[in-house]
Amino acid sequence: MLSPETPDLVWFRGADTIRFLNDLLSQEIAKASPGSVLRSLLLEPQGKLDHILWVLRGEDEVGLITDPGRGEALISSLGRYRIRVDVAIEASDDPAWLVLGNRGPVPGGWEKQGEGLVADISWPDVERSLVTGARPDLEVIGGDRYELLRIDAGEPRFGTDVDEKTIPQQTGLVGVAVAFDKGCFLGQELVARIDSRGGNVPQRLMRLEFENQAPEPGTSVTARDREVGNITSAAGSLALGMVRREVDDGETVEAGGRTAVVSGPIR
Repeated sequence: MLSPETPDLVWFRGADTIRFLNDLLSQEIAKASPGSVLRSLLLEPQGKLDHILWVLRGEDEVGLITDPGRGEALISSLGRYRIRVDVAIEASDDPAWLVLGNRGPVPGGWEKQGEGLVADISWPDVERSLVTGARPDLEVIGGDRYELLRIDAGEPRFGTDVDEKTIPQQTGLVGVAVAFDKGCFLGQELVARIDSRGGNVPQRLMRLEFENQAPEPGTSVTARDREVGNITSAAGSLALGMVRREVDDGETVEAGGRTAVVSGPIR
C-alpha cells in the first residue's frame, strides 16, 4: 500500500558534508556506514525541537527526510550554518512514494535503484520504505488508517504532537535519535543536562488506548481527579497525548468522558 502523504527529502552533497552535518545533528553520522539509515533530531541552539529526521548516510552525500512540507524550513535552518564549507544543499525533485511494507534493501539501509532509491524508514512494528522514481503499482491507503498506524507506532508529527517549544526528551525519540557520546552538536547543552538528571521532563508523549472511539485532539486528559495533559492526535480507538510524568505506564485515565489505558513512554 502507498501512504497518502510523502515526507520531504533534502540532499547535502560535497566534500565537507559528513563533518558539516555531524556537527549539527544529534545523531552520530560520521561513524555510520554509507548506505545506513539513522534517526536524528535537529535542534534549535537553545535545545528545543526544530526537525525530526531520517538520515540517509552516503559517501559524500547525505539525504535528510523531514515531515511533509517542511523541506524548505530544513534548508533554511541548516543553510545558515553553511560558511566556508564544501556543501551543496538541494531539495529533491524526484517523484517520491511512501510504501507500507518492505521494498528492500536490507533492514535499516538504503540504496540507489536505477534513477531512484529505496530507503527503509520503518516504525516499530510497521514496515515503511521511501521510494523515489517510478510510482509503485500499489493502492493508496486511507488517511485514517495511516494515521492509526502512526499513532500505534508512537511516531510524533511536528506541528501536531510536538512543536518548536518541545524538549527532545518529551518526544520519546531520544533513545534512537541522540548520540550522547559524539561530542558537541546544536542544542546539546539542554539535552545533556536533562539526561544527566535522569531524563525527567514535566510531560512526555504517551499512547492512550480507549475502549471505543478516541476523543478529538485538544481534549483534556485527567487522572487522580486532576488534569494531566491533552490529546494531540487521535484515530480509531488510539490517541497520542502529552501527559504529565507522574502518570504511570498502564494507568487508567479519562478524556472526553471516556476511559483509556496509558502506555509509554513511547520509546
